[in-house]
Amino acid sequence: MADRITMARLKLRISLLNDIFGFADSPYQEERDSSGSLIVNAGTYVLDCAYGGYRLGQMCPGGGERDLTGRDTARATYDKINAYIDGATAMKKHMG
Repeated sequence: MADRITMARLKLRISLLNDIFGFADSPYQEERDSSGSLIVNAGTYVLDCAYGGYRLGQMCPGGGERDLTGRDTARATYDKINAYIDGATAMKKHMG
């Protein structure tokens, strides 16, 4: 029987993905700009949770978020995040 995929496990995989690419773990910086607006950490991978489903997203430079996967179950999203990790790891090995 497969292990249960929890929110904590999903977040750990997102953290690993951000680490591989050198992105911050948080989608926003702790400081705000001079107008008081949040400062986005562009490129950071995030977990979007809504309507009982999950999807992998990535922060955009303008502060928006783009969807990288469709909304799915925790298990399917976990597998998709692992595919990104496997691809990034293979790329790093190939590039040196």
